Amino acid sequence: MTNGLQSSYRFSFWLPLFAVLLILIPVFIGLDLIGLAKFSGVAVLILLLVALRKWFALARTNNNRVERIMLTTNDLFMLKQILPVYSKLSSVDQRILTDQLGLFLAEVQFKGEWSPKAILSVGVLTVLATWQEGYQNKQNWVFCAAAAATYYHEKQPALCFALPSMPIEARDLSALVNHEAVLYFKNEVLPIV
Repeated sequence: MTNGLQSSYRFSFWLPLFAVLLILIPVFIGLDLIGLAKFSGVAVLILLLVALRKWFALARTNNNRVERIMLTTNDLFMLKQILPVYSKLSSVDQRILTDQLGLFLAEVQFKGEWSPKAILSVGVLTVLATWQEGYQNKQNWVFCAAAAATYYHEKQPALCFALPSMPIEARDLSALVNHEAVLYFKNEVLPIV
């Protein structure tokens, strides 16, 4: 979580402060200073919220996390054209698909002449190919457009891949994950990225 930058979190300041304030609570209660005990408890709570906010902000900047892109109505319309079975999926599966697609669109770079539908179709293939494996960081992925309806990964320009023919027809999620275009992407494209 810290990427070796633990000193920037200033744990050496915050932890003793919390320890002292927490130890003071029973001491103040024992001395019958209830008001100071309450003040010490409230101070711990407020300072803990401030510290957590700072720690999470530092963790977010240190880890270079990219916020996912929210799909627009037009994106969802194109998604339904690419995957006609999308509206038949459960709401949980739809949410996972759109969230993973938003992360894909935020992280992956596309060079050359790409249509929005082609970008979305590569994103759908990636999400479906990694469906069972969970999240995978894609910040170093760069896809480049080649000749008509083909693309390649920037690291391997000699290997060109064809965009799948749309729409991807399937009756349910398991059929989608085992669709020939998804399996081709999983076996041919994912190993080189």
